[in-house]
Amino acid sequence: MEKAKSASVRINIYVHDPGIRRQIKTVAAQKDLSVSEYCLQAITGQLANEQELAGEEGMGTLKKAVEKARKFHRKHFGKSLFSINSADLIREAREERSSL
Repeated sequence: MEKAKSASVRINIYVHDPGIRRQIKTVAAQKDLSVSEYCLQAITGQLANEQELAGEEGMGTLKKAVEKARKFHRKHFGKSLFSINSADLIREAREERSSL
């Protein structure tokens, strides 16, 4: 069975800076790509980065942050506990800033 070809959809990108347009054309030519192919690669690369960042911002990021905090605490404080309440520290810092 033959795969159906997917239809291409046109997207117009307006580049107002002639220098940027020249750069795009130059780099595409250096990579032996059409400007469309080069732009598509750039866009899909950016989309992949955005998805990766979005995934990191979920619960995984919270778990990573908690683990980093635990490692920091073990490294710098060992088994000792903080003797000051963090809410008190925040309140004091806010009061200092407001008095300036």
